[in-house]
Amino acid sequence: MFKKLNKMKIGARLKKSFRQIIIVFGVLSALVVLVMLYTINNYGTILDNYAYPQGDIAMAMNESAEVRAASRGIVGYDSDALIESMKEQHDQAIDSFEAYLEKIRPTMITKQGIACMDAIDKAWAAYKEVDAKVIEVGATTDTEQSLKAQQMMTDEAAPKYQALDDALQKLMDLNISLGNAERAQLRFVMIVALTIIIAVIVAATIYSNNLSIAISKSIDNPLNELKDRFITFAEGDIDSPLPSVESEDEIKELVQGVSAMSDRIRVIIKDSGRTECKIGCRFKSTY
Repeated sequence: MFKKLNKMKIGARLKKSFRQIIIVFGVLSALVVLVMLYTINNYGTILDNYAYPQGDIAMAMNESAEVRAASRGIVGYDSDALIESMKEQHDQAIDSFEAYLEKIRPTMITKQGIACMDAIDKAWAAYKEVDAKVIEVGATTDTEQSLKAQQMMTDEAAPKYQALDDALQKLMDLNISLGNAERAQLRFVMIVALTIIIAVIVAATIYSNNLSIAISKSIDNPLNELKDRFITFAEGDIDSPLPSVESEDEIKELVQGVSAMSDRIRVIIKDSGRTECKIGCRFKSTY
């Protein structure tokens, strides 16, 4: 790589080296941005699909308990006004529970989550069916009918409610498990990405340092050698060879120019010596 740079002019060499450094750190910056985007996206997925729904699931469990409590009030009270009031609470609790289910449903992005949601829907439908029968029988001031409905609450509705509650709890546990797994995966990816980024930074730093040293030497060393030779040249040493330059740049052209000038000076000096010799010989022969 460094040998190829020596084949270039100094300006082109510097431009190419700077361009390479810019590209390396540009790639590094792009990598950092990608890692950040990946982290933000996956962290958002964990929050949206596993963390935030936990609160909605808990609220759904609370509303299902409200439905059950209202049903008990309906079949337990012996006042028409109280029974009607509990019916209103019962219907509101049902609407609220189903609203929470619809809020939770879009967050089910895994097969396990969809399966849990299906189980909740089935458990809710089964409980709702029994609950409607209980209310139909027990929404009265008739003591015998109320006792019958209360027995149905114990024998039929209670198991259905427990199944619904278990399905909701299973979904909550599943979200915890999947959220932890996603978080562990994100942590692993982050560690790998940070390791790669650090390695790229170290490699880029070493490469940039070596590149700067190589370019500095390819310019500095020949110039210093040429400077020393110019000093001896100015002192009258025109015979010693000029420093050799391996690079194909302006310094080599300068050395070649100085070498040619040195050769011409030697020729002039030799010609001058011959001329002086001829004049001296003629002068002696005349006298």
